[in-house]
Amino acid sequence: MTLRRLLHIAAAAAALGTGCSLEYQELAESLDDETPALRMSSVTVVTVEEGQEKFRVQADSLEDYENTFRRILRGAEFIEYDREGEVSTRGRADLVEFDTRTDNALLEGNISFTSEKDSATVSADYLEWIDGERRLAGRPEGEVYLERKNGTGIRGFGFSADFPSRIFRFSRGVSGRYVFDSDDGGEGSEP
Repeated sequence: MTLRRLLHIAAAAAALGTGCSLEYQELAESLDDETPALRMSSVTVVTVEEGQEKFRVQADSLEDYENTFRRILRGAEFIEYDREGEVSTRGRADLVEFDTRTDNALLEGNISFTSEKDSATVSADYLEWIDGERRLAGRPEGEVYLERKNGTGIRGFGFSADFPSRIFRFSRGVSGRYVFDSDDGGEGSEP
């Protein structure tokens, strides 16, 4: 389930709930770029596939800016479930700004994503998701912290993560501790 699909579902549900008509559509088209066409508060969106919950997003607010192809979530938390119905990923951010044309997203403030499968957490104040490249990147001057339950903790600046290759990089200021697991090809010791 992509973030874009989930946000489209949320917007569609909101539109149905408000009883949209042609007059509302005409009003939305006449709005300036900084006035949302749709605004909701205390939003919960649940995606169910084949009778099983796959994705849940809760946000303090959702705003849709149709003219500039932006959808903004504030106070967002999400949970993604695997095929067995177990939690695979949890995350949160103070702000998520989503580009509805590209599936790219900017995340800001108190960002935390935890992969239950990898027992790993990424924390930052700013991250950018580039969907076409399946890449996550921080600002050059922004610090990002990677932590695993095995005791690994690495922080640095200029973070990028390439998900197809599973390569994580920092451009400078890297510090911390990496603990090798048997899954990493090591024998449970530090380098």
